Amino acid sequence: MDETPKDQPIIRISGLCKYFDDFEALRDITLDVNRSEVLCLIGPSGSGKSTLLRCLNFLEAYDGGEVYLEGDLIGWRSAREAPRRPLSSEKLRRQRQHIGMVFQQFNLWPHMTALENVAEALMHVKGLSKSEATTKARAALAKVNLSDKEKNYPANLSGGQQQRVAIARAIAMEPSVMLFDEPTSALDPELVGEVLSVMKEMANEGMTMVVVTHEMGFAAHVADRVAFLEEGRLVACSPPSEIFGREPDDPRVRAFLKTYRERNVV
Repeated sequence: MDETPKDQPIIRISGLCKYFDDFEALRDITLDVNRSEVLCLIGPSGSGKSTLLRCLNFLEAYDGGEVYLEGDLIGWRSAREAPRRPLSSEKLRRQRQHIGMVFQQFNLWPHMTALENVAEALMHVKGLSKSEATTKARAALAKVNLSDKEKNYPANLSGGQQQRVAIARAIAMEPSVMLFDEPTSALDPELVGEVLSVMKEMANEGMTMVVVTHEMGFAAHVADRVAFLEEGRLVACSPPSEIFGREPDDPRVRAFLKTYRERNVV
């Protein structure tokens, strides 16, 4: 995959539409993500945030518009073909190597240690030897402060630790972009902070991140921009100071944030 110039968006989303039967889940989304930017997606449940995220790596095949990563069209052979033809599974697999994704659930192999969970994809997707994969896996676990847990199985890790293993597994692949789909929603409240701390450190190191989150504090203090979605539409996309620091211009954004302000979340 050709690297885009430093001053060009790493992700370009143009006119993106997604249908589930007759339901229009995404409606003409146009949005760029810059290199090393943290973009947080917020909005009510069912607004299309997770669907948008899944379209970025073609876990959901979008029906209209285009998604480009570093200049490459994601998922489809051509933007101009009608009907469109998807990429071969091998080409799509190569594209996805550049996109890390962390889900709500941890999806760890229960019969593998933390180290083995991280090393597995390095061997089977990137083709590294066991020795090379182990070295990279250890470095990734160190990044998420889990060097002392490499021999632990998932059942012997807390939810926050399991999610950090999942993050380590993703960053070990050295992706161009990291996608997070509500990574703290399955965690007990006291475990949320340790995962957000790792994500903040990744942001400080310049990782490009697109994060679906209900953690308004994280969005307010870590994001470069915050995008608000409702009913599949991109309603607003602004720096967090404009979303959280004053009354937003759009009444739908104001209504959504009112609950969080009343609860002193931000």
